[in-house]
Amino acid sequence: MVTDLDASSEFYETVVGVEPDEISDSNIEYDTGQATLVLESDFDPAVLDAFGLEEPGDDRGDGVIVAIEVDGPNEVDAVCQRAHDSGETVRMDPTDVDWGRRMAILADPDGYTVEISAPLDN
Repeated sequence: MVTDLDASSEFYETVVGVEPDEISDSNIEYDTGQATLVLESDFDPAVLDAFGLEEPGDDRGDGVIVAIEVDGPNEVDAVCQRAHDSGETVRMDPTDVDWGRRMAILADPDGYTVEISAPLDN
């Protein structure tokens, strides 16, 4: 759930580079190739209660990591550069990690951690 659907969709489309698959008034779905990322406008308390859910509160991004694989190490760099250029939070600049990937860590407008990664070229 996101506080501002427009700001979140701008981040995922412009910075991360994913294209919307389905759009409605209250949500946007992105087919990332590995899973479907769904951004939902915050539900009102009655809807949350009907599903046995609680409001996300101020700590909505705690403990959540959205991992998106991009087309290669250069695309990790490009996504991170777009994040810097857009004034978005970059928690970790592109780094080659021991398990054979290049990755960067961003924060989306609601503070959700977004890992952008790709296998290193052999």
